[in-house]
Amino acid sequence: MPQTLKQVVPAKKPERPRSALVRPLPVHQSHDNRSFFFFVADSGFLVLAGIAATLTMHLVHQLEWPFIPTCVIGMIAAMLVQTVMAFAAAPLLGSIESMVPSMIVAMVSPMTICVLHLVGCESTWPLAAAIGSAFAVVTLTFIQFYARSCRHALARQIERSAS
Repeated sequence: MPQTLKQVVPAKKPERPRSALVRPLPVHQSHDNRSFFFFVADSGFLVLAGIAATLTMHLVHQLEWPFIPTCVIGMIAAMLVQTVMAFAAAPLLGSIESMVPSMIVAMVSPMTICVLHLVGCESTWPLAAAIGSAFAVVTLTFIQFYARSCRHALARQIERSAS
């Protein structure tokens, strides 16, 4: 039976060497203005999220309810504040970059207000804000050191695979 339609077989492209197809990731961050402004914005957002979450917990502790309900309701409120802030900042800063670090700060920082309350120390508004910003700076510092460590490990891995 004769075929009336010809089958079109695409021509096979010549294969390039693997090294031309795979580009290594940049090992060192570029220090242009854009990355600097993103660093400043990420840092500022993290500090604001830490302060807001800690002040929220401090506000709930000011109601002088029993300790357990205060901690639970305060934690829910602090995480809600952080989540709303992270969703608001996500279009500008990126969802992962703003959500994950601020979530860590918003969980740990308000707990210090509960610990202070538990041991009998009443915090003030400025102290609560300072605790929130301190936890944010510590978290940001850890993230920067971890990112640097990952870049160095990646550079060593690329050097080993190239040799």
